[in-house]
Amino acid sequence: MQCYTCFGSGRVTCPACQGQGSYWEVVGNRNVWEPCHQCGGGRIAPCQTCGGTGRLPDPPIPGRPRIDPGPPNPPPKLSPDPALLQLAGRWKGGGRRYEFARQNDGYRVTRFNIFGMKIGEGEAEANGSVLTLTVRTKLAGPMTADLQLSGDRLRGRTRGLIPLPFALRRA
Repeated sequence: MQCYTCFGSGRVTCPACQGQGSYWEVVGNRNVWEPCHQCGGGRIAPCQTCGGTGRLPDPPIPGRPRIDPGPPNPPPKLSPDPALLQLAGRWKGGGRRYEFARQNDGYRVTRFNIFGMKIGEGEAEANGSVLTLTVRTKLAGPMTADLQLSGDRLRGRTRGLIPLPFALRRA
């Protein structure tokens, strides 16, 4: 059955920026134009109703019980690369600064804007040689990136409808 929200396309206008691709963020007494972190400036996002497939599950057949397969088995967790255990400290990139602080098996991450004001926080978790960074801001919502450590740089791509390059270097 075709999705009634996206009409089968699997994509909708980005709910975070209302299809603008960016937004004004008030920083102190200044306004800063920021690209949307949910759609990456692409103005569209996956449909939440159908999960981006464009189709809804078929309705159940009367008199026949529906069997729920349950959640899929998660992939096994790899032990973190020893180099990823040395991320604590300040990192910067794209006019923003990130601070990593060790917390249990991962890191607590704080994001600052170009003026040094805290604008978001989240966590980072190492799985093998890949670092998954998730940061939430009030205006843009969550941003997730899969990064690899190369010397004193973290490089990778954001997750989402349009993956964007993402890089940080040790400050």
